[in-house]
Amino acid sequence: MKASVRIAFLPLDARPVTRGAFLALADLAGWDVATPPAALLGARRQSGDVDALWRWVDTEGADADVLIASAEVMIYGGLVPSRIGHEPLDRCLALAGRFGEARRRAPHRRLLLAASNLRLPAAPDATEEPEYWAEFGPRIFAYSYHSDRFAQTGEPSSQAQAAAAQAAVPQPVMADVLARRARNLTVLLSLVDQAARGDVDGLLVGQDDAAEFGLTRRDLRTVEGAIAERGAGARAWVTYGTDELAVRLLARAWLERSARTPGVRVAYAYPENRDAIPRYEGQALDRTVTSHIATAGGRRVARGEELTLFVHNLPSAQEEAPHQEPYEPRGLDHFLETLQAAVDAGPPLGIADVRYSNGADRTFVGRLLDLPGASRMAAYGGWNTASNTLGMALAQALLPAGP
Repeated sequence: MKASVRIAFLPLDARPVTRGAFLALADLAGWDVATPPAALLGARRQSGDVDALWRWVDTEGADADVLIASAEVMIYGGLVPSRIGHEPLDRCLALAGRFGEARRRAPHRRLLLAASNLRLPAAPDATEEPEYWAEFGPRIFAYSYHSDRFAQTGEPSSQAQAAAAQAAVPQPVMADVLARRARNLTVLLSLVDQAARGDVDGLLVGQDDAAEFGLTRRDLRTVEGAIAERGAGARAWVTYGTDELAVRLLARAWLERSARTPGVRVAYAYPENRDAIPRYEGQALDRTVTSHIATAGGRRVARGEELTLFVHNLPSAQEEAPHQEPYEPRGLDHFLETLQAAVDAGPPLGIADVRYSNGADRTFVGRLLDLPGASRMAAYGGWNTASNTLGMALAQALLPAGP
């Protein structure tokens, strides 16, 4: 791809996984990236300078061919500020509307947005949540899970558990939880409206820290319904993951400019367990894989592939990587033989290591590094959630190996 292509990039925040990884992958594509100084992006609970970031879009980003931006940083000042801040809805909607204004002022500039449905974690940890999460987080999660489970299945036990959990959370706390969700959902729907009008060329709505049921799932269903109702399906998509959304959009932008929709074949270590639901996610792994391929600009195929994605998945329930124990890897022999054959055959391949959450499978990686030609693999990912791993590995594998 020609180095003359210029991207203006507004990352979710200044972390290496959200900013540094994007810059490294864009460099592989030979693209020139302009991005604001990290100091404008804030840090953790400290909000970025939203007004300064919008000025940057109108000045430094004005001549870009593609603008890839995080809605959270441009509306709330970052991912964590989107969860803990107190910005009024009117201001949030006004800032969301500026994306369409920016697109109309620079019609030559393609606008791709990443946005996140507000998460609802189960852990009693307020590091990246409102302070009351340390005390009431598990009960808020229980209310979220069981109220939606009852609404979707009619299970009487969930009705009782939802009522008990709600009674254990102070009313002002629960009201704040629901108000924040309502604000976030309203903003997401306004972005869907802009995508439907063509003011946004691509909108990728992600979800982190979810479960099979919950207020997160309820809100995602609402967003999916709005996309269908407004006929925005060609420009707006719902997916899992958050930290890696921008690199998926980067891969999509590169493939669009190359006029390519490459076929991606998927090979599982444990194909019989491909429909298991990973930790922190709300749908079957295989469905997530298909969604990630499509939103990154590819298409899933059974044969005739231009890329093979090898998924080292879970043989049973997914566990946390820090708790892993060494195991006898004989069950991986066929998977590794298939992988070795693909390396020898030559077409690009990527590896998504999702056996564990929050880290790689050390036993698998040890065997992987012993394979002849391992350095010729296009990508490997094994970190955080299954969606984060899949998205990063796919983006790296779909992008070229150099200018």
